Parts: sequence; C-alpha cells; structure tokens
Amino acid sequence: MGTFVLALHSHLPYCRGAGRWPHGEEWIHEAVLGTYLPLLVLLQDLREAGVPYRIVIGLTPILIEQLADHDIDVRNLEYIDDQIRRAEKDGGRFVDAGDHARAALADFYLGSYRRLREAYVGRFGRDLVGAFADLARSGHVEVLTSAATHGYLPLLDRASVDAQLRVGRRSTRRLLGLDPTGIWLPECAYAPGLETVLASHGITHFFTDAALLPGHARPAGQIARRRGQSELGRFEPHESRVALATAPLPGDVDLLRPYYVGDSDVVAIARHDRVSGQVWSAFMGYPGDPQYREFHRKDDRSGLRYWRVTSVHKGLGEKEDYSPGRAAERAREHAAHFVSVVRDELSARDVTGRDPLLAVTFDSELFGHWWFEGVDWLGLVLRQLSTSGTTVATASEYLEREPPTERVALTEGSWGKNNDHSTWRNEGTAWMWDELHRLAAEMHDLRSSARGDHPFRERAARHAARELLLAQSSDWPFLVTTGQAADYAVERFRAHAQRFRRASALARSGDAEEDEVELRSLERADNPFPDASLADFAA
Repeated sequence: MGTFVLALHSHLPYCRGAGRWPHGEEWIHEAVLGTYLPLLVLLQDLREAGVPYRIVIGLTPILIEQLADHDIDVRNLEYIDDQIRRAEKDGGRFVDAGDHARAALADFYLGSYRRLREAYVGRFGRDLVGAFADLARSGHVEVLTSAATHGYLPLLDRASVDAQLRVGRRSTRRLLGLDPTGIWLPECAYAPGLETVLASHGITHFFTDAALLPGHARPAGQIARRRGQSELGRFEPHESRVALATAPLPGDVDLLRPYYVGDSDVVAIARHDRVSGQVWSAFMGYPGDPQYREFHRKDDRSGLRYWRVTSVHKGLGEKEDYSPGRAAERAREHAAHFVSVVRDELSARDVTGRDPLLAVTFDSELFGHWWFEGVDWLGLVLRQLSTSGTTVATASEYLEREPPTERVALTEGSWGKNNDHSTWRNEGTAWMWDELHRLAAEMHDLRSSARGDHPFRERAARHAARELLLAQSSDWPFLVTTGQAADYAVERFRAHAQRFRRASALARSGDAEEDEVELRSLERADNPFPDASLADFAA
C-alpha cells in the first residue's frame, strides 16, 4: 500500500520574559497546555499500548531553548494552576446560575487541566524537551532540527545562514542529546544553492512545499528577483558522490517520491497538498466542522471556551454550546475518512517496482491549541494506519530503505502567499531586511577586529552573536505582514538590534569593572544559545 509519513513542525517566536497577554510569553504557556503536553501524553500512551506508530516532529532550537528555560518552566506551572482555578470558579458560577450544561463543561476542563498538570510534574518531571528525546530514542519519533531562531534563510547573508544552521544543530544536540540529520527549513523557504549549505552542515533531507516542484501547480506571482534578495544562488555547487538519472521533465515530477536536490546528496520530500488539505484547508478542512470547539470566542470572565464552530457564516455572538461528546464522534469520523483518503491516494497510483511515499505536514500548534480535538484525531489516525496495510515510517527510515533515484531543481520560494518571499519581504518590512544587512556587516567588522585575550569583551561578543540571531527571526516580519502583532514584532526586532549594538560596543571597548552590570542585564534579558560565538558567523 505504500508508505505514509506525517510531520509536525513545532515553533514559537522567542518571547521569554517579553510580557504576557495579548502577546508575549503566554504564547508558550498556551502551547504547552494546549499542544505539547497533550501531544506528549498521546505519543507515550500509544507507545505503551504497543501501537507501532512513527511520526516526524520538527523542534526549532529557539523553541526548545525556551521550553528548557527555568523561568519559563516556573511560569508554565503558574499558568496551568491559573487555568485550573478559572475552571473551578466557572463551575461554581454556572451551578449557581442553574446552567448545568456549562457547569459540566467547566468540570470537563477542570479534569483535563488537572491530568495535564500531573503529567507535566510527575510523568515528565517538568522536562518536555527530555520527553521528546525519550520518544526519539525509542524510535517512535524522528526529530528535525532547524535554523537557530527560525531565520528566513534565502534572504540572509551567507555567514548568517551558516550561523543559523551551526548554532541550531548545536542547540539540538545539547538539549535533546540527539544529532538529527533532517531539518525543517524555516517557512519552507528555499533558494537555489541552499542544498549545498545544508550538506556542508551534515543535513541529509528536508520537507518542501509541493508548489516548489517544477511543473507543479503554482499560483500567479512568481519570485521577484531583486538585488540582494537572495544570497544563496552564489554558492558553489556540491559535487555529488552518486551518479543518478538527470532531472525528470516537469510533467514527470511525482509527489509520491523524494528527489535529490540539484547536484547535492540532500533529499527534498514534498508534502502532498491535497491530502494535507483535508486538515488545513480553510474551506474544507476538518477543524471547521460545526461540532468542533470555537477557538475565537471566550468567556468574558474566565477566558475558557464554551461554544462550538456552529457555522463559519455565524458571528461569534451566534455560536451554539459546545459538546465534547459530539465533537469526539466527529473526530472519529474524520480520522476514518483521512485514513481512507491516504489509502486511496496510494493505491490509485501505478507504482510498479517502487514504494510510493505520501507525506503530509502540519504545524504542531494546530493540534490541541487551535483545533481542540486535533490531538485525539491524530491518535485515532496513527492507530488506524497501523492496521491499514499502509507502512507508517519516519522520513529517515523511508530514505534508508528507498533512496531517491532522480534529481530535481526546486523553484525558489516558500509556503507563503504566492509561494514567494513576499510574506516576509515587502514594502512594510523592507526596512527590517535593510537593517539586518547592516547588522551583518557590523558583525563582520566585529569578527575582524575581535581579540581573544580579553575575557569580558569576548563574553560581550558572544552576546552580540546571540542578539543578531534573535533579530534574524522570521517571526518579526511575518507578524508585521499579517498584522497579528505588528507593533509587538517591531518593538522586539528593534530591541534585539539595539542590544546587538550595545553588546558589540562592549566587545570593542568594554571594561569589566565599569560595564559588568550592563552586560549582565543583557545576558539576563536574552539567554538562549549560551555557546554562540563570533566564530559561528564564519561562512
């Protein structure tokens, strides 16, 4: 029946200590309670039940740096306890008002939050990163690394691309005790030449958007090539170790097979857009079902959610009451439907002589957080696929068994609007990229003038490297473009740029006695990647 690979991409912006509601560190706490804890409980339960599932999970370095942070851990527990108190108060309030249906739903939340708290403290020892690593060591999960701060690689200078990859892989090894060879490219952003850089950092495979395959359906609005927009096309070609067939004609490109990219030994796996669309499509995706919980309407007092989608055409004030039982039934139906779609897609193809690969990719935070029933749906899918005749594998398992036989030249682009770079670089964000290029030039000058015989200044230089990585996060221009948190993103970007320049000044002429307090305050404000250094920015 072929092989099925399901990949989840887990990422959140760097928001440690950067305020709470409506933007800031609460993003992490919500994702821990809504997604990461339920997902880990599910995956460990399936393993203990003997379900032979496999799944790929990308964990960005900046995410695991935050999940492993002591202060965030303390505030995670505070947040979970606060949600428990809110559910308790809602239950009493609804009982007093005679609203027994909502009182029962508040009790449902209360029981769920208490169980997740126990899992966080007892089962996982408040170590979610370690829990993911444990699943990887047992072979049930393949962990993907990523660029350190989810930097948008095609628009960065070469030295910064190397730093993002070098620091990112090192962070993954340090925190997970693993050395992944697969990567989730930030925003699925690719430009010709990137494969050679990935190969130089030990990366063997990545997932890509189907629209970047040559000849695949692609919306109007191609890449606008501008001076300085993509640095990656300048890289030297990688000499392949294996002689393979030439790249297929566009009409021969197949979503059900992986390809070596260009002349490299790095493999691209395209997500199957139609099958993935069963979940993420805004028009036909499962999460929009009327019985599922409505994410956008919250109780005025507690912030808990007591309504269902009802209809996408109804306003928030018209939403009807949520029923976990009816929603669970729909999740079972949707899981069965998804498994049948996977089986039908694999069985309908002429795949004589090879094992077809069907890959789907989703953001982890969709499950549980945005789509409340999504974690249960995922568990049902993994259980049913394990007995469906379809092989469920990780990407690395499949590639070891069925290495590619052909090459392809991917189109430059991303998963964003029009599949180009415009979601991240546009009239509203061009100033950010101009500033990043200035910061990169300043980093080059700092590296050229740095001396290794002054411990305080060397420490300041390490912090400058950390701040430049943080400024390069793709989240800041994305939030500006989408308008989700534009002012917040601009403030964060400018703060990291300013801190980079202060740390750079201290690295050039700082004095331990006079400037220790300032440097210590910078280090306390932003503490990920403790081993980042100027040397990481050597191309």
